[in-house]
Parts: sequence; C-alpha cells; structure tokens
Amino acid sequence: MRFISFYTHFKREFLRFFTVPQTTIYPPLLVVFFYMLIFGIALGARIQDVAGFPYLAFILPGLVVQNVINGSYSNTSGSVFVSRMLGYISDVLLAPLSYLQTILAYIFAGMLRGLFLGVFTYTISLLFFRTPIQHVWLFLTYMLLISYVFAGMGIVIGLYAKEWQQLNIFVNFVITPLTFLGGVFYSLDMVPTFIATITRSNPLFAMIDGTRFAMLGFGEGNAYLGMLYLGVVGAATTVVCVYLFRIGYRMRT
Repeated sequence: MRFISFYTHFKREFLRFFTVPQTTIYPPLLVVFFYMLIFGIALGARIQDVAGFPYLAFILPGLVVQNVINGSYSNTSGSVFVSRMLGYISDVLLAPLSYLQTILAYIFAGMLRGLFLGVFTYTISLLFFRTPIQHVWLFLTYMLLISYVFAGMGIVIGLYAKEWQQLNIFVNFVITPLTFLGGVFYSLDMVPTFIATITRSNPLFAMIDGTRFAMLGFGEGNAYLGMLYLGVVGAATTVVCVYLFRIGYRMRT
C-alpha cells in the first residue's frame, strides 16, 4: 500500500512538468541554446582557450548545473506552493505515507526534471562541439546530489512563500547571482584576487567546479570534498523538510 501511495504521489509530481513541456522544458533549453550560440561562438571565437579548453567547453558544465538547479528547484517549490494555496496539501498529508516518504516523492520528481534538463543541455552542446565526459560516475553523482539539494530547498521555499513572486525572488536574487559568481564563465586565474576569493567562498562554486572536473578533467578545487559537502547539505535539507512537515509549517493559508 505504501509503495502504491508513494508511486502515485511521485507520478503526479512527475506529470506536472512532463505534460506541459512548452512551459517547463523548452524555455530553459532554448535559453541554453542561445547561451552557447552567443557566448560559445560569437564571443568564444575571440577568447583564447581557458585552461586548455575551448571557451564553450569550459562554460558547458556551469550551464548544465544551472539548468539542473533551476529545474529541480522550480518543480518542488511550485508544487508545494500551489498545493498550499489551493488547499489540497491536506489530501497529500492524508495519504498513507510517512513525512519522509512524502518529501522524497516531491524531491525525486524534482530531481527528474532537473536531470532531464541537464542531460538535454549536454545534448544541445553536441550541436556545437563534441567532448567526452571524462569521469562519468563522478558526473552522475554530482548531478544526483545537486538536483537532490535544490529539490529539497524548493520544498522549504514553497512552504515559506506567501506569494508566487517570492518563489522567483530566491532564483533571481540568490541562485542567479551565486551562479554567475560561481565560476561558470571564468576560471580563477582570469579574475582579480578578491573576486577569486569571493568565488571560492561561493557555495555554488564547489558544484560547478566539481561538475567541470567530472566533465573535462579540470578543476580548481577538490571534487571529492565537493561531493561530501553536497551530501551533508542534502542530509540537512532533508531533516529540515521533515521537521517543517511534522510541525505543519504554513500548511494553512
């Protein structure tokens, strides 16, 4: 019974984005296409190789991470927020599932959306250049951990937000600035020392740098410490989500 309930909850969350690709899948992939077209070809042709790689190859891991983050976060934050606003979150809570199982169903569906966007971001890059992924298992591990962390954060923000705009505030004023200052478009030796220091202290730098190492074999940090960091953050996020569901945080609006 619990497996059926878990699968039903997961399937519902999965179908939320998969049945409307014109709003959940196509737009971010189109943005990536233009990123690659402009930064990779128009500007990349005027930029010398970065760390021995063409500029488009260098920025690709950051673009993959960006789409994984946005996809995972958007799916869970939007779903939890809407279920609160429309009042049917009580139906979800009445299902024969533990709080952890309910949360994992949300997270796994969010992860699937993020991973879907990440894979197709890499697929789009094949239209411009071809480079094999150097450490496939490490790449997959990073994708799973990153998508897990931000799907969990999406649940937290979905519970916290009182208005739809607050969901976007986290993306526009937290995720996006941290992404641009996380080394997506530059290496540490390309920028002044103080910016390099800011980048190293950026929590997203470990994700972008670790993914870059997995894809290209080049990194400016320790990819394995990055995995440990993501594992700890993911565990902490899970605990917070379970606690918020247990106390019924803002379940009534």
